Amino acid sequence: MPEDLPIKQDITRDLLDRITSPSREVREGAVEALAVSTGDEDWRPNELIRQGGIDIIAALLHDKNTHIVVAALDIIIATAAAGEEEALLEGGVIDVLDQIQDHKNPLIQKKVQEALWLLVPKVEDVVTSKPQDDY
Repeated sequence: MPEDLPIKQDITRDLLDRITSPSREVREGAVEALAVSTGDEDWRPNELIRQGGIDIIAALLHDKNTHIVVAALDIIIATAAAGEEEALLEGGVIDVLDQIQDHKNPLIQKKVQEALWLLVPKVEDVVTSKPQDDY
């Protein structure tokens, strides 16, 4: 619904502003709210991407609070599943995921693997065509 667009822009901007708050509680609440919003059937990551949210979310992957990291991973997974892998790749998300894939928390490890599975091309996807041999 086009009339909802300004509301979604404002909500996304507000959540992204709160995610960068110095208060851990404010950051945690905002990232969890954004993660919950990805479950909405109408959710599209375009506002998140347009407003620089990929960099903000990727930075949360190094947070000491596991709730924040898990919520950030949920947002990354939802963004990749919505077909916006390129925006995540351009945002350097794979490098950050690689850095935390041996995290001490098993839930974070599982979500990192899920995100990487969505983002890292499989060999069969990369080698979809080969040059034709001329004989």
